[in-house]
Parts: sequence; C-alpha cells; structure tokens
Amino acid sequence: MIDFRYHLVSIVSIFLALAVGIVLGAGPLKEDLGNTLTSEVKNLRTDKAALRTQLDQADKAATARDEFTAASNRTLLPGRLAETTTAIVVLPGADQDAVKATTDALTLAGAKIGSTITVQEKWIDPDQATYRSTLGQQLAGQVGVPVDQGGADVLGQVLARSILAKAGATGNGAEAALGAMRTGDLIKFSDGVIPSTVAVVVAGPVTGANQQTRTTQAEALSTLAGALDQGGAGAVLVADSGPVATGTTSVVTTARADDELSKNLTTVDDVDLPMGQASVVFGLLEQEAGKSGQYGLAADATAAFPQLATK
Repeated sequence: MIDFRYHLVSIVSIFLALAVGIVLGAGPLKEDLGNTLTSEVKNLRTDKAALRTQLDQADKAATARDEFTAASNRTLLPGRLAETTTAIVVLPGADQDAVKATTDALTLAGAKIGSTITVQEKWIDPDQATYRSTLGQQLAGQVGVPVDQGGADVLGQVLARSILAKAGATGNGAEAALGAMRTGDLIKFSDGVIPSTVAVVVAGPVTGANQQTRTTQAEALSTLAGALDQGGAGAVLVADSGPVATGTTSVVTTARADDELSKNLTTVDDVDLPMGQASVVFGLLEQEAGKSGQYGLAADATAAFPQLATK
C-alpha cells in the first residue's frame, strides 16, 4: 500500500519541477524563447506576403491569357462551323452562363443552332425509372429505335433520333416523340426544332441524395451524351472548370472513366474559359472528322485543347 511518505515526495517533486521551469523561463531561457517566437512570426508574415504576391501574379497572368484567347477567338473561330447545324442539350444542374458561353462560341463559329433542349430532373429521378422505361419503349417505334435494350438507353436514343439528322426520324414521328417527352416533363424546348448534324451537351454537377444515386444519375446522363454522339455526326460534352464540389458528381468525369464511351465522345471541362470555348468548336470539327479527345484542365483530360486549334 502506498504510504503518506510516497505522496509527500511526489508532491514535492512536482512543485520543484514547476519552480525550476519558472526560474529558467524567467531567466536564462526567457530571451531565447522570445527571440525564437519573434523570428517565427516574422518568417510566417514574410511567407504569407510572398504567397500573396505569387497568387496575385498568377491571377493577373491567367486573366491576361484569357483576354488574349478571347480576342484570338474572334479571329480564329468565325466560319469554322459555317456548314454545321448544332443541337444544344442542357443537362440538369448546368450553369446558364456555361450555356450562354457555349451558344455564343458556336454562333461566333458560324454554326446554326437547330434546337436547344433542356433535360429535366425527371430524366434521372430514381422514382421515375419505370415510367421512363415504359415511355421509351412506346416511343421507340415512332423514330426507328430498336427496343431490345434497357429503357433508359432507348429514351436517350429516341431523343437523339428526334433532333439529329443522321438516321433520324422525320416529320410527324420526331415531332410526336419530342411532344410526348415534353408532356412527360422529361425535356423542355421551343417549337421549330431543326434537325442537326452534331450536338453539344452542357453538363452541371449531379446532386443526388447519396454517392450511389449520384453515380447512377451521372452514368445515365453520360449515356445520353453517348446516344447523341451516335445519333449524329458527333457530340461534345462540356462543363465548367474548377474542382467538383463535395456531395456532387461530374458527368464529364463519369464519361471519361467509361473506356467505351470516351473512345467516341469528346469532352471539354473548361467551357467557362475562352480556351474551352475554342475547344468546343474544334472538338466538333474533330468529331465530324471521326476523331475524339478529352480536353481541358482537369487531371483526367488528355490535352488542354484539340491539336487542330494550332493549325
């Protein structure tokens, strides 16, 4: 059993250690500690100022490059798509600034906008899967889509054949299919759809309830982009630059991760920047030539921009 003497020795040792620390801190070590702390604070302030200067210089350089590219686009792009009619398909969550930037770049390049189709949330709502499958099967015959496949795949191909010219439906078949999808709150569009040769698909972040739901929805939207790619002379899937926010999934990243899809579908992950807008135009030209690429600033891009843009 521990006796009183042990407790007394322990208490004395503790107070002795405190006393020694106070004496050293107030005496021999006081100046060294103060100087060390002052030096560390000074170094941190210097580092912060240097980093701020570097950041300001990087921002200034990026702004200058964007301004130069935007000015160059006004000379580089006009007439490039003069013989092309383009459908713009806007996916759920797409930023309207990205849609405008895409439309402006295509118009600058001389493309004719055949239609702007806005895909609604119901297209990827898990609770509407049966409805989409049934509707897809019902509409397939009107536009010549084979029905021996999944309902979601059928519905994407129905949309592709309804707005794109290659092997597409004509007249009442396409109009009826589009009307049924609009009535079913799957898409929105203005009347007067003109069959297009290519498509540009503008994506936004997918914000499902959980990771599995988001992945499934992003895969469905990338599959739709693939159907549009196959339904015409090609398609380009685009999105804004910047990191993917927590709790969201990128359609572009999902498409790039699909080896079969990325063989044919072109993607651009920086359409909000002038360089990305040029990549959309030259990406379409590559598509029409039977080529594809993954362009932009993200880690999974294979190049910053299409090589054709240098010619």
